[in-house]
Amino acid sequence: MIPAQHPYEAHYKQEEGGRTVHRSKPVIAWDDEGQALVVDERSGRLVPANNGRAFTGLSEGVHPVVAAIPGGGWSARFKNSDGSSIIDPLVAWTVQSNGTLTPVDTDLTGLCDDPTTMANFDGLVAPGTETRTTQQGNSA
Repeated sequence: MIPAQHPYEAHYKQEEGGRTVHRSKPVIAWDDEGQALVVDERSGRLVPANNGRAFTGLSEGVHPVVAAIPGGGWSARFKNSDGSSIIDPLVAWTVQSNGTLTPVDTDLTGLCDDPTTMANFDGLVAPGTETRTTQQGNSA
């Protein structure tokens, strides 16, 4: 058995109550023949991913977050439709198991997310390099 070093997920499709439900499980290891192994909760053992389920395939998984560090004065800049920009401080950086850092921003409701996925994201701002809010063009 070879422990899974890179994240993969096994995918399953099942019918429940007249609707299709998609589920996934992390691949924990690979057997000596190269089959993906997942946890079978009922037996408490590792079993081949394609063993007796509605297995649909494997895909590369996401590296899990293993740590979070403070935002350190970094900010995210967003463009408004009127051409102005707003700068929001990052609350943290998440660290994934592969070493990738992801910025974390928060909105007025407290929802945290990666600002780089927002449609109006315009860049990261290093500490001390820009004021909190900048205006371009005419504004009221």
